[in-house]
Amino acid sequence: MKKLLLLTLAVSVSFIANAQKTGQGDLYAKAQKMLEAKDYFNAEDFVYQNDKHFAKFESLVLQANLDNIFNNPELSNEKIAKLFKGSGREIGDSLKLGLLRLKHANHARLFEYAAAYKTAKQVLAGPSKYLTDDEAKDFANMANIWSLLKKQPRQEVIINKDAFIKMTRDKANLANLPVKANATTIDFIFDTGANLSTVTESTALKMGMNILGGSIEVGSITGATVHAKMAVCRELSIDNTVVKNAVFLVFPDEALAFPQIDYQINGIIGFPVIEAMGEIQITKADEFIITHHISPVSGSEMALDFLIPVIRIGDEHYTFDTGAVGTSLYPKYFEKHKDEIRSKYTGSDIEFGGAGGMTTKKGYIITFSPVIHGRSIDIKNVHLLTEAASDNDKFFYGNIGQDLIKQFDSMTISFRSMFIRFD
Repeated sequence: MKKLLLLTLAVSVSFIANAQKTGQGDLYAKAQKMLEAKDYFNAEDFVYQNDKHFAKFESLVLQANLDNIFNNPELSNEKIAKLFKGSGREIGDSLKLGLLRLKHANHARLFEYAAAYKTAKQVLAGPSKYLTDDEAKDFANMANIWSLLKKQPRQEVIINKDAFIKMTRDKANLANLPVKANATTIDFIFDTGANLSTVTESTALKMGMNILGGSIEVGSITGATVHAKMAVCRELSIDNTVVKNAVFLVFPDEALAFPQIDYQINGIIGFPVIEAMGEIQITKADEFIITHHISPVSGSEMALDFLIPVIRIGDEHYTFDTGAVGTSLYPKYFEKHKDEIRSKYTGSDIEFGGAGGMTTKKGYIITFSPVIHGRSIDIKNVHLLTEAASDNDKFFYGNIGQDLIKQFDSMTISFRSMFIRFD
């Protein structure tokens, strides 16, 4: 079982910009295709290499996308505002929808809930032909979330001084951090792959969280829909770091229980809290370090797919998930390496699960050998899926988990400078 819990809020960022075949429009169209394919790093390289060939309008659209992807949501919204105010060019319905979806993602990342709610409603009020039924349902769900949160203050993280925390491993071998609120300390899983922090209802009550109610639909890795409430924790602490107004999805205890291994998840610290810490380090000895220090840019470049970290390894791009015990590879990896895989391995059924039950997909169990900072690493017993578990899986080569992280003495994740470095 690679990861016991994978919950996703299924709203994607749309990189549609109505490329026109005028002037250097073919370059603009090529950049757009890279963004739509979530080939973020090559898109960034291509846009900067060809920037002088783009019209001002085209450059603003592309830069608004890249600012979002590389964690500059304020700059992205500034460029979107310029486009809407008067770019000297008419904005068609398709482009307008793409910019609104991008704006929605920016507001979500900035904890601007009222603005995210307004933008989600604008998306839903636009021409329905540009949204699939599933996308419309997803945006209605997100509008429901922001409606519950729109009067809540923004999250704030205060790092009083550097923190050095010894993480513990639970029964599922997942890394846990001690989280304190309401004079109660409970271990929470540390998980960059969780779009939102998560808590069971009993834990939320023990920690004095303000449960807002609601009925939020959250997708699980099995395809099942799990219903949750929303809550705000006015103040929690992780060692010397204080988090104010942290938002949590609240599930019934049984939704995060795995009776087959007598295992209960109490809570998960997800991406919004972790990203706001700016820069963290994790060591092979399971030490979790929060630091004021700003490291020079080095290592593997990192991007964000809405609220999920993405890293480049060689010419391939992977999502990155500290909450996953093992690395998983996706159909895109199989298509690139299928001749070698078929010659060396026999197909197998891959079983995995999360909140909502278990599921099985076709695939292989292989040895994955990435090259990280010039060093070739062999990771055995990696699950390679030949059929996608979710729509998003189709865009990436796989998801990097703890088995790769553990090959190094330490790992630094910088959300300020957008890189991941393994040492």
